[in-house]
Amino acid sequence: MGTARLFSKVLHKEIDVHAAWMPVTNNFGLGDYGVISDGVFVKMGNIDEYGVSFTKATGKPTRIKFRSDGTSVRRFVGGAEINALPEDDIDAKLTIGFTAADSFYIDAHLSVEEIANLAQVARALRDADGWPRKYRVISAIYTGHNCTIISSRKADSSIEISGKASALRQLELGKAEAGLTVSAEDSVGLEVVGRTGVVGLRMFKLRALTGGPRILGQDEEDTDAGQETLLEQETPEELSDDI
Repeated sequence: MGTARLFSKVLHKEIDVHAAWMPVTNNFGLGDYGVISDGVFVKMGNIDEYGVSFTKATGKPTRIKFRSDGTSVRRFVGGAEINALPEDDIDAKLTIGFTAADSFYIDAHLSVEEIANLAQVARALRDADGWPRKYRVISAIYTGHNCTIISSRKADSSIEISGKASALRQLELGKAEAGLTVSAEDSVGLEVVGRTGVVGLRMFKLRALTGGPRILGQDEEDTDAGQETLLEQETPEELSDDI
């Protein structure tokens, strides 16, 4: 299984969203539509092309802090290993090791932006000329701020992150700062340290019969009072590739 699929599985398990691939460096936005290929979303356009607009809202922020089994973090100051980094501007180093291939170290504080009037948007898409109901649409984007995302390509790999002890301490709090130096071996895959960008996506598509929005991968169903169920669950197993 490729890194993209594995990353998406981690996000789905931990915070119930899908991967924005590549993480941080993509340009996804609300209302983007597309298909799933190789387990990740591929953008094809935006619903404004069909004359459909939406209202933006701020969702509840969250944090993902994930370590694959066998992942270790070692801290060094002046060549000596220590248990915790001090809040000092002295040179220090973190070594993150992976005992297994396809392991992850993820730490990100996530802000959330979402479509507020989702039912109205779904009705507009249902009535839009030429809209294929197979398309997935981004209804929420999860942006990681100064986040750290690292993965291993093979077993017994490691990455070293050097800088001031105070900055490395912030990294361990999920707020990696600029000025850190990363030394990675070829066996390390993803390497995002201290950067800001979209990490996760929530998506919907139109139901085949009624045209209501089906939230992809949501744990619970939402209903509108006095109406039929508009938001239905689609399990991760149902998110097969479209192409």
